[in-house]
Amino acid sequence: MIVSNPDRGTVLGEAIEVASTAAQKVKGLLGRECLEDGQGLLFKGCASLHTLFMRFPIDVAFMDKRGKVLKIARGVGPFRLVAAPLKAYYALELPAGAIDRSRTRVGDRLRFEEEELRLPIAS
Repeated sequence: MIVSNPDRGTVLGEAIEVASTAAQKVKGLLGRECLEDGQGLLFKGCASLHTLFMRFPIDVAFMDKRGKVLKIARGVGPFRLVAAPLKAYYALELPAGAIDRSRTRVGDRLRFEEEELRLPIAS
């Protein structure tokens, strides 16, 4: 999935995974060595998140159902808990620094786009 910020004309990530199952939500980013630029993880229906047992800091953006950014947490280190604002529906975990590089601010509206499957044209 691609997550962009049309308000700023920037892209937050081109390889965003979606945690859609209970198991994926529980696992989150645990066990990973790092997040590369362009990578991230999107949670749906998220009240809070943690970085327990993680090995690297992350940026987090909490959004409402329409993608409006309600809260930003920058450089959240390992073994931290981040509470979501009341109307948060999505939480987007990104590499530390990604929020600032994209110039994303509270109040911006993010866009989620599925990558199109591109098949070669038969000749």
